[in-house]
Amino acid sequence: MSDSSNFVSQVEEEVIEKRNEKPEWVEAFLQRTFFDGCTLHPIRRNEKNRYCINCDSSACQYCLSSTTHRHHKILKIYRHVYKDVVSLVAMEKYIDCADIQPYKCNKRLVMALNPLPHCGPILNTETSCDICKRRLAEPDLYRYCSISCKVIAFERKSSALAPPFLSIRSPKKALKVEQLKHKRKGKPQRAPFF
Repeated sequence: MSDSSNFVSQVEEEVIEKRNEKPEWVEAFLQRTFFDGCTLHPIRRNEKNRYCINCDSSACQYCLSSTTHRHHKILKIYRHVYKDVVSLVAMEKYIDCADIQPYKCNKRLVMALNPLPHCGPILNTETSCDICKRRLAEPDLYRYCSISCKVIAFERKSSALAPPFLSIRSPKKALKVEQLKHKRKGKPQRAPFF
C-alpha cells in the first residue's frame, strides 16, 4: 500500500513541477515584432503574421508553405486595436490561459500579447489588471489583460504551488470555446392537436 501511495505522490509532484515551468519559447514570442514585410518573399501580402514555436521565428504565409515548417507548431497573429493578438483556441494548446481576459475580434476570441492601450484613468484597482493596471471588462473573471502580464505575474510569484500557472493543467485538451456556447434552440416540438 505504501508503494502505491509513494507512486501517487511522485506523480502529483511531477504534475506540480510541470505546471510551474515556463515554456522556453514564451519570452521570445512576446518580444517578437510581427507584420513586417518578409525579406525572403518580396510578394504582395508577405507580412510576417505567423510564429513557429519550434524554430522560434516569425514567418509569412509563403515561408510556411515550404517543407521546413511542415510539422511544426504554428501560431497565427492578428491585429486588434493596433496591437498583436493571438487566437484563444490556438493558444490554449500551449499555455494555461486562465485569468487572461479575451477580446472579440472578427467573431473570434483573441488574447493580447502585450497590454492594449489604456482607456481612461484608473478609478478602482480592484477592476484592473494585477500587473499593468489596465481596466478589465470583467474583473470578477479575469486578472490579467494580456499574456505578457500573466508571464510577469508568474515570474513574481513567491511559492511554486501558488497561481498563476503557465503550463497546461492536464494532458487532456482544454475545453473549446464552441463547447461552452449554448445552442440557440432546443429540440423542435410539434404543436398539440386539438
